Amino acid sequence: MDLQTRKLNFIQEVLSLSNEKIIGKLENVLRKEKKQERKKPTFHDLVGVISEEEANEMEKEIEASCEQIREDEWE
Repeated sequence: MDLQTRKLNFIQEVLSLSNEKIIGKLENVLRKEKKQERKKPTFHDLVGVISEEEANEMEKEIEASCEQIREDEWE
């Protein structure tokens, strides 16, 4: 079942509900999930994403590329 169909089925289920307590719980879950989805990564989330070796290699590549002056590309 594709995502669009799943959404429509879920909406139909929600529309058939009459218990406000269940609707409130669903609203809370949706708000919480959307908030987590928007959360920007913190420094701690990014620690260990790349190794020290990879970081050093990236730094060397950046320095090598940034220090090249190509006068013919300035025209």
